[in-house]
Amino acid sequence: MLRKNKVRLGAVVVAVASATLLGAFTANADPTAGTFPTLAGVGSDTIQDVMNGMASAIPAIGSYDATAPVGAANQTTITTRSGGAAFTRPNGSGAGQNALSASIDGTAFNGVVITGDVDFARSSSGPSSAFPGSQLTFIPFAKDAVSYAVNEASDFPRNIPEGSAAAAAVDSSALTLYNIYHCTATSYTDSNTNSVTIIPLLPQSGSGTRKFWDSTFNLTEGSLPSCVTDLNGTVEEHNGSALTGPGDIMPFSISQYIAQGNWKALPSTVEERRHAAALGSIDGITPYIISGAGTVASPYALIQNPGFEINRLVYNVVATSRLSETLIHNTFVGTSSAVCTNTAIIKEYGFATIGATCGATTQTQGLTQ
Repeated sequence: MLRKNKVRLGAVVVAVASATLLGAFTANADPTAGTFPTLAGVGSDTIQDVMNGMASAIPAIGSYDATAPVGAANQTTITTRSGGAAFTRPNGSGAGQNALSASIDGTAFNGVVITGDVDFARSSSGPSSAFPGSQLTFIPFAKDAVSYAVNEASDFPRNIPEGSAAAAAVDSSALTLYNIYHCTATSYTDSNTNSVTIIPLLPQSGSGTRKFWDSTFNLTEGSLPSCVTDLNGTVEEHNGSALTGPGDIMPFSISQYIAQGNWKALPSTVEERRHAAALGSIDGITPYIISGAGTVASPYALIQNPGFEINRLVYNVVATSRLSETLIHNTFVGTSSAVCTNTAIIKEYGFATIGATCGATTQTQGLTQ
């Protein structure tokens, strides 16, 4: 059964109304055609919009979208240097790290040599022990949280426990996110007493959100439970267009959800692509709160719930060998860096600030290709 979810729609109306009051900005998602900012960044869809916002305040930053910007479906490649090579847009945190690695060591990225063409990778996942070494430094600048999204018109429960392996050992059929993504809780009953089959979705391979969700729920790439699918790689992260049926469920960045609701007010182009997505609560904790209703003050209608427990740091990744370069250091490194001091931009794109952790350079990893 599909029905209208008035609660979610009301929240969206509040967010959009607030955005309208704050005024509209006009700016490109990618750098303006024919311009080549000094610091070219690629990768994560989750933080592309906030980094595009940073580019509006920090001219040295050029942040290129993970997929072709709205209204430019043919722009599947990017060129980040004047006279440089055109290469496929790195879509996701993993692809961004691959492109940065290729830029550093001269290997080809998707068949194209892009040496020196990428300066930083956006990443919604931290370093991995699967890539030993320290050539890449992951510099955190904000906190995201991730909930589940379902079709707003469905009866899919809007408050589901997180669950765990220990809880599953006691009751593997209970409707928890752990059991859903391990295919032991496979249906729910709608308001017409019909049994609805649950379809657990994951974003495309290489997505940092997919990696985070895998880690949160003990999923292993290459041997995912049989009911879990990315629909042959067509599920784009933080895009609700995949939620077409009453049993569809997918992870969704709370920060992205808020930013897409604020799209009219933001200093860079943000595509509203939530479509039919409605976020659920986990263990009774709502994904966002109305400004002024919680402990964190904000001028925006919706803010990330500081009590939401499934959260993660987000990063800009740079070559460790370049940390001492003046522009890299001043832009990304330390609490006084340009990115870390732009706290208003971090908040208006739905993220939470992280205080003294912002700009730290203690997390490293080897090249990924």
